[in-house]
Amino acid sequence: MVLNFARRPFRDYRPVYLVAGAALLVGAILFAINASFYGRFRADVADTREEIAWLQKRQERAVALAEQARRALSAFELSDMAVESRGLLRLVEERRFSWTGFLARLERVLPPEVRVARLQPKFQETGEVLVDVTLVGSGPESVVRTSAALARSPSSATVELRTETRPESKEGAPEGLVFVLSTVYQPQGTP
Repeated sequence: MVLNFARRPFRDYRPVYLVAGAALLVGAILFAINASFYGRFRADVADTREEIAWLQKRQERAVALAEQARRALSAFELSDMAVESRGLLRLVEERRFSWTGFLARLERVLPPEVRVARLQPKFQETGEVLVDVTLVGSGPESVVRTSAALARSPSSATVELRTETRPESKEGAPEGLVFVLSTVYQPQGTP
């Protein structure tokens, strides 16, 4: 049996193969171009990612430093404010000190032969009022009576003899024994 190809209808697939080959070639070229673009994009993104990570770390460090500075400034301001408030509270205590109340209580407590020469209140940060009272008495018994009277007074917490001197007699100078008593004054105590 001999085949005769000339009698059958012959189909020419060469143009189809040519178009398919050209399409495959163009597809391969476009794929290569796209792959190179993707490679460059990945390289650019990798650099950008590293830069973004570096910037984020830098931002975190800056935020931490700012927070630390804010805390230090807050503590500094609070310590300054505490010092100022203690000073203001001391001024308020000095203004609230009742001289008339103190002198009235002192007048009730002192023996008749003792005179006040000088008063010096010292306002402590604890809120106590330490008063140094310079007194002039007729003799050593005045010191004992005055110390005992102040010790019995509820407005005096502690009584301490600081100094005791007998000045030389001069004209216009008080005669007698000059002594300084220190006491913690408690204004809430009853006279």
